[in-house]
Amino acid sequence: MTVLSAAQSAGIRLIGRKPVNLFSSSEPFSLELSDLATETATAIAKAHDWQALMKLCTLTGDGSKVAFDLPPDYDRMPKKAAVHSGSWDRWRYEPARDLDQWQDLKTFGGTGLPGWWIMLGGQMQISTGNGLGIADGETAQFYYLSNSVTDTGKPAFSADAEKFVLPERLLTLGLIWRWRAQKRQEYAEDLRNYEIALSEEIGRDKGSQIIAVGAARWPGRVGTSYPGPLG
Repeated sequence: MTVLSAAQSAGIRLIGRKPVNLFSSSEPFSLELSDLATETATAIAKAHDWQALMKLCTLTGDGSKVAFDLPPDYDRMPKKAAVHSGSWDRWRYEPARDLDQWQDLKTFGGTGLPGWWIMLGGQMQISTGNGLGIADGETAQFYYLSNSVTDTGKPAFSADAEKFVLPERLLTLGLIWRWRAQKRQEYAEDLRNYEIALSEEIGRDKGSQIIAVGAARWPGRVGTSYPGPLG
C-alpha cells in the first residue's frame, strides 16, 4: 500500500472524498496531506525501535582511526545500544559515561577491553586507549535505526507510489488527527484511536515475550524462564 492510498483512506474519513493525487496536485486538501505525510511517518518511526528499521553497521579499523562516519540513513541507536567486538566474544566496547571520561580514556587508557565508544561530532568514535583506534582489520558492530521511512530508502515522501515501511494504518490514523489538529478541529478521539493502534502495533513488533517463572511456582528453579528447558 502507498502513501497515496493511506491519504485517500484518511480523506474519506475527514471530508468524504479521496484525493486523486498528492505530490503533483495543487488542490489545497492534497497539499495539506502531502505536507503532513512525512511528519506523521517520522513521528511513528521515532515512537518505537521498529524491527523493520533496524540495521547492523560494521566498522573496520586501520590501527589508528578513532572517528567513523555513521551510515547515511542513520537516525539513532536502539534504547539498549551496544557496540560489539569482532574478536572479543565475551566482551563489548564500553560506552564512555561523559566527555570527561572519554578524554581521560583517550589520553591515559584504562582497563576495559576491548575499548570504549562515544557518539561525538556526528560520528561513532571508538578508542582502545591512549588515542589508539581499532586494530587494523578488526571490526566493531552496532545496531541502529534507519531514518528511511519509505520503500525507496528515503527519509521523506516525494511520490504518490512510495510505500510506508511501517503499518499503513498508523499513517492513515496519524494523518487524520494531525489534519484536524492543524485545522483547530476537535481531534481528541482521533488521537486516542491513533495511540491505541500505535500501542497495538508496537506490541506486535516486539513479538512473543519470555515469561519469568518465580521460585514459588517452580521450587528450586529461581529465575527459570519459559519457554526453555525444564530439566
